Amino acid sequence: MKAKTMLVTAVALGTLASAAACGKPADGPGGASGGATPAPAGSSGAPATGTAPAGQTGVTNVEATVTKGKVRTASGRVKVRLGARVRITVTSDTAEEFHLHGYDREMTLAPGKAATLELVADKPGVFEAELHHSGARVFELQVG
Repeated sequence: MKAKTMLVTAVALGTLASAAACGKPADGPGGASGGATPAPAGSSGAPATGTAPAGQTGVTNVEATVTKGKVRTASGRVKVRLGARVRITVTSDTAEEFHLHGYDREMTLAPGKAATLELVADKPGVFEAELHHSGARVFELQVG
């Protein structure tokens, strides 16, 4: 009986882990609940990733460009403080699906059009951002 209980527990934990790895985005546009929105007019589209300077409140902007399956960002890991606001903008030359694991946030990428996701980094840890169709890693978000 003990082995059966352990097996049921292992299956339940595996199911929870799978569900946490790939979820649907939260409803609602932008803000603390986040959401995918088109990039504002006049945004540069140049790949630049950064962290807001110490002592400065604001938004940490993360930009990525995907061309012919190659991801370009200024850094493979973006570090932000717990509670920081983060704006992620991704432009791809092909249709794709962007996913930020741990936060279970997704956005659809249309060829040549920037898509933006805004959120509050309210979960500590390191979270992978990837493209679903190609499986390419875009960056890691380190919150702490």
